[in-house]
Amino acid sequence: MPVYDYHCDACGHTFEVFHGVDERPEVKCDKCGRPARKLFRPVPIIFKGSGWHVTDYGRGSYPKKREGEKSETSKKSEEGEE
Repeated sequence: MPVYDYHCDACGHTFEVFHGVDERPEVKCDKCGRPARKLFRPVPIIFKGSGWHVTDYGRGSYPKKREGEKSETSKKSEEGEE
């Protein structure tokens, strides 16, 4: 089960609560008993290894145009099509 952080605005207490992703419990502060609100924290992402960008999008992954070859858009504009 995931851990969620909650904060009580009345007393300033921050605490953790375990509950399921699909649950929407009414969480009350451990100290004062007033309603607490869920805090949204960014999830840390760590990229390890040689680099997915280099291996997936590195040089040579796209076909090269031959010298003198025109793209489809330039061909259409020369023919007068839009």
